[in-house]
Amino acid sequence: MLSFVFFALIIGGILSFDSLPKLEDPEIPVKAAAIMTAYPGASAEEVEKEVTDVLEKALQRLENIDYIDSRSLPGMSQITVNIKTGTKTKDLPQLWDHLRRKIHDAEGDLPQGAYSPVINDDFGDVSGIFLAITNDGYDPIEFRRIVENAKQQLLTVKGVKRIEEFGATQQVVNIKFDNDYFATFGINPGMIFQFFNDQGKLVNPGTVKAGDERIRINIGNKFQSLDEIRNFEVKLPNGNRYRLGDIATVTKEDQDPYYTKLKYNGKEAMSLALSMEKGGNIMKLGEAVEAELAQIQKQLPVGIDVHPIFYQHDKVDESINNFVVNLIESVLIVIVVLLLAMGLRAGLLIASGLLFTILATFIGMNIFGVELHRVSLAAIIIAMGMLVDNAIVVADGILVDMSRGMERSKAFINAAIKSAVPLLGATLVAILAFMPLAFNTTGAGEFLRPLFYVLAISLFVSWILAMIQTPFMAQYFYREKKKKPGEQKEAMSGSFYRFSKQTIQYALWHKTLVTITVAIILVLSFWAFGFAKMDFFPTATSDQFILEYRLPQGKDITTVEHDLDEIYKHISQWDEINYVVTSLGATPARYTLMRPMNSLSSCYGELIVALKDKEFDFEIRDRLQHYVSENYPQAEARVRTYQAIGGDYKIEVKFAGPDPEVLRQLADQAQSIMRANPHSAFVTNDWRNREKVLSPVYSQEKARGLMINRSDVANALAIATTGTPVGVFHDGEYQIPVMLRLKKTLNDDISLLPTIPVWSSNSQTSVNLSQLTDSITMIGDNSIIRRYDGQRAIRAQCDAAAGYTATEVLNEIKPAIDQIELPQGYTIEWLGEVKTSKEANDGLAENFPLAMLLMIIIVIGLFNNFRQPVIIFLIMPLAFIGVIIGVLVTNTPFGFFSIVGTLGLMGMMIKNAVVLLDEINIQIGEGKDQLQAIVDSTVSRVRPVMMASLTTILGMFPLLWDEMFKTMAVVIMFGLLVGTLITLLVVPVLYAMFYKINTRQLHPVQK
Repeated sequence: MLSFVFFALIIGGILSFDSLPKLEDPEIPVKAAAIMTAYPGASAEEVEKEVTDVLEKALQRLENIDYIDSRSLPGMSQITVNIKTGTKTKDLPQLWDHLRRKIHDAEGDLPQGAYSPVINDDFGDVSGIFLAITNDGYDPIEFRRIVENAKQQLLTVKGVKRIEEFGATQQVVNIKFDNDYFATFGINPGMIFQFFNDQGKLVNPGTVKAGDERIRINIGNKFQSLDEIRNFEVKLPNGNRYRLGDIATVTKEDQDPYYTKLKYNGKEAMSLALSMEKGGNIMKLGEAVEAELAQIQKQLPVGIDVHPIFYQHDKVDESINNFVVNLIESVLIVIVVLLLAMGLRAGLLIASGLLFTILATFIGMNIFGVELHRVSLAAIIIAMGMLVDNAIVVADGILVDMSRGMERSKAFINAAIKSAVPLLGATLVAILAFMPLAFNTTGAGEFLRPLFYVLAISLFVSWILAMIQTPFMAQYFYREKKKKPGEQKEAMSGSFYRFSKQTIQYALWHKTLVTITVAIILVLSFWAFGFAKMDFFPTATSDQFILEYRLPQGKDITTVEHDLDEIYKHISQWDEINYVVTSLGATPARYTLMRPMNSLSSCYGELIVALKDKEFDFEIRDRLQHYVSENYPQAEARVRTYQAIGGDYKIEVKFAGPDPEVLRQLADQAQSIMRANPHSAFVTNDWRNREKVLSPVYSQEKARGLMINRSDVANALAIATTGTPVGVFHDGEYQIPVMLRLKKTLNDDISLLPTIPVWSSNSQTSVNLSQLTDSITMIGDNSIIRRYDGQRAIRAQCDAAAGYTATEVLNEIKPAIDQIELPQGYTIEWLGEVKTSKEANDGLAENFPLAMLLMIIIVIGLFNNFRQPVIIFLIMPLAFIGVIIGVLVTNTPFGFFSIVGTLGLMGMMIKNAVVLLDEINIQIGEGKDQLQAIVDSTVSRVRPVMMASLTTILGMFPLLWDEMFKTMAVVIMFGLLVGTLITLLVVPVLYAMFYKINTRQLHPVQK
């Protein structure tokens, strides 16, 4: 029966591994919604007061809000509503419904001219497949049509939820006229707008009855070609008629200025970002999409090519393969250690249990819906050594019982029965040590949450198999042989055991000295901890990174394009570069959870740089950063990596208050302190610089006499600059705006501003702008106004320079910034990594007391007294000795992963202490002298405790080369190495002290 169960376990484990959903990293839901509201023509301050403030007040009544972050720009309001981290993902749809209702209710309070707010509650969705389609010589509309067809084909692939486009070249139909020519004929440009409006207006011409049929009447389509627009007749007030093409130039051109653009290796391109349906398998979806793309590529015309930018299924495959290699290495290391330390037969017995445990863990992950990704696989590696702990104790107990002459079949059962309860308690304690992760609702906590689930499943399974599989299979590994008298003594009398016994006796005889020494070492360790580096969240190496390039506010996007083209041409000659994607205006898509996102901005662009091998990651990043810093000092150019947790900048300090000028002064003071520190880099603020604004001062008195209003002036300025929309032109399925503009605009000659013609609504003649204004000035204005929870706020920001951590820099600049004198009504708050780290650590601290209480209850229940649990929990602080030694020796930063590793380390040490104290109690219960029981029990547990620790330490060895989990591996490896010695020496000493056992009789041993 059991043989069948184990066979089923093997088959089930293999099938479960194959069917498990596979991801690169755990899915972390972005609990936020974005609300975009256009208000064309308004300044940033007008947008803030008339739109942003109205919507924010409506949103403040929404439940479960963490904070509201807003950005008011000229003509646009952007509000981000961030939901409390403790809110369950399944509750979000209902919450978004409430948000929509509140925004809808507030629409009536928005000013005339403001568009309806657009709400996006899934902007945090990750598009796991991101590709570019390049264009070589095709018309933008034709190219867009080709891409659209490819998109529609990809949408038919099972599992594709939606596809987002980016980088399409927007075209417009420009009607350009000469003002003097129009004036000659008495043509008001407003007439053209009215004519187009009449032509495009939809009117139902009705239906007609013909016999028993009802026939619908159709008066024809709107403009379908440029010639139709050119041949359109304009009727003048004097009765004359002219073709529009005779009095103006009608051309189709690229929109100027454009908002976004994409290039792949310098070629014009569009991107497609494919999102997967919830619960889908990215590996299967990726294979299906690639198969469909192969068919699509065959159908594409020459010059149109598809290029992968980010294929999550490839990343997942690579990540899982690497971790599987690490897993196999870890298993082999553990097996070799077991074979060398326990002997061939015992080693193979325990190793077989390890393999069964891993396979059973895959089954458990499948049942509980835990995906296979970087964190869950790392959890198995972290648990590797712990998974054999229970089997080692049982297998070693069987050997000891058999060496004492116990009947073979009875020895198999006795070892399991005797250790079942204490091992169960110790296993639960080890699981509970990681429990704070299970209820940590911060981003960092959710990222590492699968670690707890996998550890809990695997450790509990290891206990079950140790109780069943180890005794069952021991009969096949342990040969039967007759026991000779005294063999037990021989088994415990080797040189290793003699040395262990002498060491323990020495410690017991000098128990006061040992206690004081350990206390001094602990104090020195905490003192030395002050020299350790601190870093909240590690960064994983990748074969891709990003260059964020931002020019001062007010710079034209073509300047950004020019600079990025130069940078691309330079780095494309580097041998390590695979390809480069240029994105202008915004981040193209959230194609990976770890991808930094940047909102639409005309002064922003970025390069997505792909390397031929990720081993060049650090070298090329540093090289590129040095190049752009040296050659483009006018820009904020920052190389960034993909990182799961973290904001825009590592260090951020927020000043909040009513007056923008005061806020800028406070931010300037903070930025000066940051710049003065040689260890800081990329100092800036999130309001950026003031933007130049050309401001004709409108005179109502002058305009009133000429029957011209402010709207007429605004339309005239639009016609003289970017153009004013008068209608739409239908080119197939696409609507192209028709723009009316002067032939010679202000872009050609800014000095023409005073002579711009301004028309009233009904006049046939124009007047110059200078006749309607008191003056024309150039001012500096805030083009970005940020608010935080309804209050104006500015953030001074910076990162740490290369070779330094954010914590180090923060500790250096924080005292000076905190001393900045704040006017009444202004506040200061630290954000960035300080806030994220505090929230994540607080999330662990919130649940640690509960985990600790459950541990105490279990340990008290195991021993049925209070003194031994006190002994166990007294050794917990001693875990920090090894931890601190580890981070100092390896120069590894201590952060969130390290804290989690330390919690797990405490659980491991408690587990070892439980096993040791249980053996002492058993031997005392058998009638042995207390002191002798302490010595013999410790000696008998030296091998299983040291083997359990050694397998854990060496099993984690492969993680030392993983940048993300290195800190956790260092903490556990060094902590357990020192912790094992502490358990074997300090626990017996504390036991003797707590129970006032006389150790003087050990004195002769030392002579």
